[in-house]
Amino acid sequence: MSQARITISWLIIILMIILSANIFINSGGDSVNAWALLLLIPLPLSLIISERVKEQKIDEEKMDQWRDSNDEFISIKKEADEPLESGFDIPIL
Repeated sequence: MSQARITISWLIIILMIILSANIFINSGGDSVNAWALLLLIPLPLSLIISERVKEQKIDEEKMDQWRDSNDEFISIKKEADEPLESGFDIPIL
């Protein structure tokens, strides 16, 4: 189903470009309809993008492994260096 949806969307995009070029040539470049068809191209393009986003889901197992590997870093205590020892000056207000 998703492959058919993507194929139909690409066909619609190509058809819109061809129709827009045809209207533009026949009107001598004065037609707003040609530009309106080009502005509608993102609609079928959004169908293609939405299908690809659905296909790129992250497995829960991989997420659990990632969380487990990051738990080791959470337990490390972080301490900042003393600013004067690091070479910073005291600001004068």
